[in-house]
Amino acid sequence: MFYSIVKEGYEGSIMLTASHMPWNSNGLKFFTAAGGFEKSDVASMLQMASEECAAKGVMIGDTSSENAHVLASALAQQPGGIQQVNFLPRYADFLRELIIKGVDSKEHPKQPLMGLKIVVDAGNGAGGFFATEVLAPLGADITGSQFLDPDGSFPNHIPNPEHPSAMAAGAKATTAAGADLGIVFDTDVDRSAIVDRNGREINSNRFIALMSAVILREHPGTTIVTDSVTSNGLADFIAALGGKHLRFKRGYKNVIGKGMELNNQGVETHLMMETSGHGALKENYFLDDGAYLAVKVVIELVRRRLSGQGDIGELLDTLKEPAEAAEYRLRITPTPEHPDFKEVGQMVLDRFHGWVQSGGAGPSWSVDPINHEGWRINVAEDEGRRGWLLLRQSLHDPLLVLNVESESSGRVRDYTKKVLEFMLQSCTGLAIDVAPLSKK
Repeated sequence: MFYSIVKEGYEGSIMLTASHMPWNSNGLKFFTAAGGFEKSDVASMLQMASEECAAKGVMIGDTSSENAHVLASALAQQPGGIQQVNFLPRYADFLRELIIKGVDSKEHPKQPLMGLKIVVDAGNGAGGFFATEVLAPLGADITGSQFLDPDGSFPNHIPNPEHPSAMAAGAKATTAAGADLGIVFDTDVDRSAIVDRNGREINSNRFIALMSAVILREHPGTTIVTDSVTSNGLADFIAALGGKHLRFKRGYKNVIGKGMELNNQGVETHLMMETSGHGALKENYFLDDGAYLAVKVVIELVRRRLSGQGDIGELLDTLKEPAEAAEYRLRITPTPEHPDFKEVGQMVLDRFHGWVQSGGAGPSWSVDPINHEGWRINVAEDEGRRGWLLLRQSLHDPLLVLNVESESSGRVRDYTKKVLEFMLQSCTGLAIDVAPLSKK
């Protein structure tokens, strides 16, 4: 939708989507030339609409009055000012041109993907066009691509690059087809993930690392903004490539917004990416666009092939990954004494910070010097290995979320037990469900 503004000269656009949620969870995404609406923008729009309706005598909350106003407004539109335009072919053409220019093939200038087999798993969302309208016309063999036709009931798997079933399906299709690359999209294609020719699933930290390698080759030394739960190995990977890593907050809008803020301050920031698969590039108007990220990966794959550098997955050979990782979600129940779950969550975080600082968790635990949400704790393990924990509040729900990673087997369980002991000793009187911490 943003493409229609930037490339076609429209002032705004609206997308109707439920993303990977069930069909009955549809919502609206609003865009202007400045990008997608923030919460404050939506609030301002609703306030303006409310004031205009009130000025015209609409009884807010009365369904009949509201519907009558909507109908009257629609009938007042000049029919000549309304056109039906299919933007998808134009967007597909835009993506094809990016690949043609990016590959710059002398042998096959108009079909630079000749000889490549690429599998797309669209999860019955909107991404099937990428196989049939972008890759195939450029010469790619898309045999083995699956679930390309939209179906809001999602009969095959959840169209979510974070979900194991989506990645497993994409990996299976890629290896079964003997493909050079696999691409997995979410429903509305604002997220994607990659599968290499060996079936290795490249999402979350791996996908951020892959995109970091691509972007740092193009923009040496740039800053890369991620969300708060990225691994120590990713930070080391970015630093080794000469990049600067800023670990910020959960929420892709937070990550992208921080990147825009840094650029406005003169800090060159070309990649902003969350472990969910939302990734935005400065060159693409700071828009989280899974198809654009896939284009960058396809170009890199061909570039590496032409220069004899091997498979795309080899870019991740130096990425150190944790031996174990886990996430626990602890529900907060409001009580008469503590009715505000946000206040309860902050109380727990304050006590947790004090407990670690006072040595309650032991000398190997220390508070990370930079925290933008909750508290990230570094743990010194044996033989130079490291672990970490992050306890934070959920962005929207009455939850405390604990993420734990370790470079040593068996340590995640140990760290979780310590947090459970802290909760039981220091958070009595607060209605927090700590049962998930007890599960093996």
